[in-house]
Amino acid sequence: MRTVGRMFGLSGILGVAAWLLDGTVMMGMLVFIAACVVTAIIWALAESSPLEGALDLRAGTLLGHLGAFVVGMVSTLWMVNSLGYPLVESTLTMLATVGTGYATYLWMEPNAKS
Repeated sequence: MRTVGRMFGLSGILGVAAWLLDGTVMMGMLVFIAACVVTAIIWALAESSPLEGALDLRAGTLLGHLGAFVVGMVSTLWMVNSLGYPLVESTLTMLATVGTGYATYLWMEPNAKS
């Protein structure tokens, strides 16, 4: 686990270095995101145990999965209606953000099955 923490720390250092070298925050964020994705893929391939049993498809947990999606859609509609963001881009961003965040939560803290 410490190795993964170091890899995520290195992702942050790479993001700051790219920001300072390129001069734009966007480039730093893109490098940071790419490095975190590579770290997550390496971690997922090396540790298959968090993936086992992470998705619980019983009726009670399906409502939890649906709840995460509904919260994401409500925030997307708020961004589109009140802030004037484009609908398609906001929806894709919501699906990516909520989907990866929720999947990470399920992989890190799987539901206890009884």
